[in-house]
Amino acid sequence: MLKDSSKQAAEKNDKNKVTWGPLWAISLTIGIYLVTQVIAVILFFAYYYLLHSNGKEFNNWLNKSIYAQFFYVLIIEIQSVGIVLLFLRWKKATVASIGLVKFKTKDILYSLCGFGVYILIFYATAQALSSFVKSFNINQQQNVGFQTANNTTELVLTFFSLVVLPPIAEEIIFRGFLFGGLRKKMKFVYAALLVSVIFAMPHLLESQSGGLLWVAGLDTFTLSVVSCFLREKTKTLWPSIIMHSLKNFLAFSVIFLIH
Repeated sequence: MLKDSSKQAAEKNDKNKVTWGPLWAISLTIGIYLVTQVIAVILFFAYYYLLHSNGKEFNNWLNKSIYAQFFYVLIIEIQSVGIVLLFLRWKKATVASIGLVKFKTKDILYSLCGFGVYILIFYATAQALSSFVKSFNINQQQNVGFQTANNTTELVLTFFSLVVLPPIAEEIIFRGFLFGGLRKKMKFVYAALLVSVIFAMPHLLESQSGGLLWVAGLDTFTLSVVSCFLREKTKTLWPSIIMHSLKNFLAFSVIFLIH
């Protein structure tokens, strides 16, 4: 009986084993972000050029077409997750090593608690910064795309592009792959902070009016820290995926459903 228990524990640890370190984690995460976007732009430009024989209005088309934006997001997320899965296979690791294990009902409770903590920390910090730092604008608008969505089909595509696809892909990459690689060599606090800084940096560039979008940086940094804690506590990605989806659904509702 003891031998069976020991064998099961060994098999579980083997499935959860992280076979890569910080260098692979950081370099591949940055590479995924850059390469997938470049490939997506090339594919979409080629598609647009075949239809119109020139690319003069490409940016305008991509910014206004909800269908183009949806497939743009879809292609990027599929590429991103695909690269991680191929890397795991190359490193002889399983998806359990990045937290993709069997879903449990209690994961929902963890996600709701995490969401409450994230909201409290973010709004308290944002209010404090807006009071003491004049350049910090809590009302600065984020460019999330899909601004021309105005019917049911376009809103459904927007919902999947913002609320479903990014939380799954980003949690796999950042709190699964990146955090796992860093955590192999680093203490939790350092790994969580580094993951959160890397995760927040691209969101600084999403301002509608130009300049750095500090409120989005703070928002995503806070979300990431709480997500890392959930990942560490539960050994699964589901709570952070659900919490991330809740956060994006809140933003989706404010931008597209509440006028």
